[in-house]
Amino acid sequence: MRTADALESRLWLAALLCALATLAIGAVVANRPPVRIDVEAAALRGGAVPTALFFTALGRWPALIGLGAVAAGIALSVRTGLSAVAVLLAAQALSQAANMLLKLGFHRARPDAWLQIRETDLSFPSGHAVSAVVLFVGFALLVWHAPLPRPLAAVFVAALLVCAVGISWSRLALGAHYLTDVVGGLLFGAAFLCAALAIILRFTSAANAQ
Repeated sequence: MRTADALESRLWLAALLCALATLAIGAVVANRPPVRIDVEAAALRGGAVPTALFFTALGRWPALIGLGAVAAGIALSVRTGLSAVAVLLAAQALSQAANMLLKLGFHRARPDAWLQIRETDLSFPSGHAVSAVVLFVGFALLVWHAPLPRPLAAVFVAALLVCAVGISWSRLALGAHYLTDVVGGLLFGAAFLCAALAIILRFTSAANAQ
């Protein structure tokens, strides 16, 4: 088996395992009182609220669409990677649709102690955490492999990863989610990111073979 084929297979396997882990966590926490780890993680609530609000805003659709536009612009400027950007954006849309279905299926209520913003949808998994992985980590990987100067690429990657961590943390700091919601969202996002990377790898391998 070629190296690219083996990597693609591992990515699909990782996607499946992450999706199954998400379902397993959901089955544990759905329609039950908060588990111990959720109770202990509630201590993060109220920390650096203005910063948390900023990162939470980065995980909403206006900021995500802006990020996608910037990524597409960079891809056009370096004349490569536009199809990979399109795959990630499609993965983001599909992951959010699937995330909404999971929320309806597990039907976990949000925590009671909210700060600043009250959202009306259900709690597990965290859609913000899904976006943090699919788009922010996904674009960080694309940037690192783009034909950009290494120092510039390193700055972009660091900023994107800080945003990914900040968005996930912000949901706990604002009391908008339980820790298991965020972990489930990160795993579900990883499932879609691995699938997207497998598709990108397949397109890249096919293009190189021509």
